[in-house]
Amino acid sequence: MSEQIKIMLNEDELPKQWYNLAADFQHPMLPPVDIEGNPIGPEALAPVFPMNLIEQEVSTERWIDIPNDILGYYKIWRPTPLYRARRLEQALGTPAKMYYKNEGVSPAGSHKPNTAVAQAWYNKEFGIKKLTTETGAGQ
Repeated sequence: MSEQIKIMLNEDELPKQWYNLAADFQHPMLPPVDIEGNPIGPEALAPVFPMNLIEQEVSTERWIDIPNDILGYYKIWRPTPLYRARRLEQALGTPAKMYYKNEGVSPAGSHKPNTAVAQAWYNKEFGIKKLTTETGAGQ
């Protein structure tokens, strides 16, 4: 019998925390810089981002709790399937089990709502009434 390749989680199995890579960096990430290349602190980002998002951005905590309200929104289209990347494992010659997600099955067809919903929620909690979310480069 072959190993399972596609894994489907139930709603109650959705992760309850985000994993923060910064906790595992050997050296901390460089801070953001201003137009002249000088490091800036969280206060300089405050005109653009609410402080609750800035705190996450600069956090070195390994796990960040996902608020229950956001989890409720995620349940609308998540969980998306998780697939075992067996051929990649073989090509790399690694004993690690590697997986990837097919975000193409989300209503928007990408990973972008995962970030946009959280950004919108945090902005609302901070009292922001109008916003444009930052979700990365277009496709």
